[in-house]
Amino acid sequence: MPAQATQPTGDPRVDEAVAGLDRLRGLPLDEHPAVLESVHDKLREVLGELGDAGARPAEPRPGRPGQHGEQGKLGS
Repeated sequence: MPAQATQPTGDPRVDEAVAGLDRLRGLPLDEHPAVLESVHDKLREVLGELGDAGARPAEPRPGRPGQHGEQGKLGS
């Protein structure tokens, strides 16, 4: 199977972690979980660093009555 080019994410740490998936090629299946776990750990580390940097979730925005999934006043 030909190698598929991975598009850069804009974060070199994430790109490096995802590049670790290239190690799967040619490995026996029983060795795949260790590689996947390594990539997963690196990605979790990056996410943890982002959380430690004071990143906050976006402020909730108020909805408008009548939009799907929101409650509004019924007209009489």
